[in-house]
Amino acid sequence: MSAVFLSVTLIALVSLGNAVKLPTAFTRCNPADEQCIIQAISNTFQKYTAGLPQLGLASLDPLRIDEMDIVQGEGPVNIVLNFKNVDIVGFKDVIVKKAKGFTANPNIMEISLEVPLASLVGDYKIKGKVLILPIQGEGVSNLTMANCNFVMKWNGGLQKRSDGKEYYQMNKIKATLDTTRFYTELTNLFNGDKALGDNMNMFLNENWQDILKELKPSIIASFAKVFRAIITNVFENVPYNELFLP
Repeated sequence: MSAVFLSVTLIALVSLGNAVKLPTAFTRCNPADEQCIIQAISNTFQKYTAGLPQLGLASLDPLRIDEMDIVQGEGPVNIVLNFKNVDIVGFKDVIVKKAKGFTANPNIMEISLEVPLASLVGDYKIKGKVLILPIQGEGVSNLTMANCNFVMKWNGGLQKRSDGKEYYQMNKIKATLDTTRFYTELTNLFNGDKALGDNMNMFLNENWQDILKELKPSIIASFAKVFRAIITNVFENVPYNELFLP
């Protein structure tokens, strides 16, 4: 069974009940206009890569994660993998492929994103077993996914607050992740033994499909929490109808 702990610095929620005005440059569409909404989401990643202070959002690329723990206790991959001060890089080049459910009376919503190269770069500590080999080390990691396709689907509904306005409340979220290649580079494995470290990195990259299969649920859970935070920051602070053209 795997467990994930995530602490994200990108959230600084404005007090609920106080509506926030979106910047005038924010692209607005008519409800249910999927092509326009796809473009609006794309514009948000491109225009506000450095963040959006009005919503308490820090940088979107790189996107900083303070801590992320992956504990995989069963199966061929049996590890405790701790990350600190990790930057997710690559979302400035995101391609939005789908944006469904953004209607006047929303319930289920779905977003599909493709990132040509998504990298997680930061400090790591690992101990355990990967397939048949023991692994341990502490240093700098670079985990890169090529042609990363990330799909999020969630449900929710509109709720009226004390200010008389309606806000979208997100409930459960499900996510899937696919990639055509998963690259791993871990420095300072085995207390800096270069030969052992190089061999282990080679082994991880040669067997990336088997390793990713085991780690994918934890990686998906981590990405889902990050994007839930981003999406919630918008929905919790901006009245739903103000996200669209009047």
